[in-house]
Amino acid sequence: MTHALRTSRSSFVLATLLGLVACTAIASAVADESADWYQVEMIVFERTSGADSIEQWPRNIQLRYPLNWVTLQTPNVDQEETGEASTTRPSWDNGLAALDKPAPVDPARDPFLPLPEAMRSMDRFANAMDRSGQYRVLFHEAWRQPVTELEDSPALLIQGGDSFDNHTELEGSITLSVSRYLHLHTRLWFTEFEPNYGQPPGAWPELPRRPDAPQPDTAGRDGAAPLWADEWQSPTGNAWDMSLNTTSSLPDFLEEDYLPRRIVTLNQQRRMRSEELHYLDHPIIGLLIRVTPYERPDEEATESGE
Repeated sequence: MTHALRTSRSSFVLATLLGLVACTAIASAVADESADWYQVEMIVFERTSGADSIEQWPRNIQLRYPLNWVTLQTPNVDQEETGEASTTRPSWDNGLAALDKPAPVDPARDPFLPLPEAMRSMDRFANAMDRSGQYRVLFHEAWRQPVTELEDSPALLIQGGDSFDNHTELEGSITLSVSRYLHLHTRLWFTEFEPNYGQPPGAWPELPRRPDAPQPDTAGRDGAAPLWADEWQSPTGNAWDMSLNTTSSLPDFLEEDYLPRRIVTLNQQRRMRSEELHYLDHPIIGLLIRVTPYERPDEEATESGE
C-alpha cells in the first residue's frame, strides 16, 4: 500500500472515530435521566470599534478542540404546505449513531436543537447591537441540554461570522457544567483574516480543523482512497510509486486564499446563576449568555401530543 493510500485511509478512519465520539457524547447526555436540563441562549459579538489593530496581542496561544464534543443539530428543511422545517436525528444504538435509521426528533426532549426565534428572549439585545453600528453579532442561538459534572459534560462546537477558506471568524467551543453552581467554560478564538498575496504567514498558530468538518479531499469525494491509486500504471506497466510524490509545488501557506492577521482568544471560566444574564468582556469580542431551568417532559406526554 502506498504512503498516499495509507494517509487517506487513516484520515477517513480518524474522521469516523471522531464522529462516533460525538454521537456517544450526545447519547450519554440524554441517557442520564438524573441530569438537570436547561434552556441556553448565547450571543457572541465583535466590537467593531474595538482595540486598534496596532495593539500587540500574544501569539503564543493554544488553539484546540476537545475530544468530547457535540454540535447543534442541523434541521433538514422540508418544503411542505405548512412551511415548517422537518428535522430528523440518528437512532441511538448502544451509544452509536445508526445513521441509516433516521427518526423524527422531539423538540421538547432532544438536546442541542436550535430553537426558533419565537422561543428566544435575547433578540432585542442582538437587534440593538446591529443598529448601533459599534457591534457585529457573530453567533446567536438558543437550545436545550442536560448539564452534568464537568468530566461528563460535552463541549459544544461554536462557529460564526464570515467564512474564509475552511474557517470562520469565530471558532472554538463552550462547555456548561454544574457542581454546586453552574459553570461556563469558554475556549473561543476570533480570527481577523487578510488576503494572501505572498506575505510571510507570521507567527500565529495554525488554525485547527473543526473535528466535524470534512477531511481534505486528497483521495476522493467520499473520503476513501481513489480507485485508480493501485491500478494507475506507467507506460512500462509498473505502478506509479505514489510515495515519491512528497513535495508540493507551493508552500502550504501559499495555497490558502487568506491568512490570519490577528487571533484573539476568549478563554474564561465563569460561575453563573440560572435565569441571570451573564456577560464576558473582551476588547475585541464579547459574550452574553442566559441559562434557564427547563422541565423536560416525559416521552409519553410528547407522543400523546400534550
